[in-house]
Amino acid sequence: MFSGGFFEIGFILFIAFLLFGPKKLPEIARTLGKGLGELRRASNELKYSLEEEIKNLDRYQDSAPNSTPTNVHHDPEPTPQEPGPQS
Repeated sequence: MFSGGFFEIGFILFIAFLLFGPKKLPEIARTLGKGLGELRRASNELKYSLEEEIKNLDRYQDSAPNSTPTNVHHDPEPTPQEPGPQS
């Protein structure tokens, strides 16, 4: 998001200090910190639930029995056996 330079962060803090004042700035920082923490927790929870669902799908596909195709015709009459060598 930011390049992370010390000067840029200091400048942003200075502008926030001028806009909100020394009494309101800690409250705003605390609220921002709580909001970012909740966002991170929700993001991690979503990531873990998606990974768990993917694992469940993989397990289901691995354990699914091999089914026969439904369009195969099964003849109810037995096929005649080939004659073996006569003794």
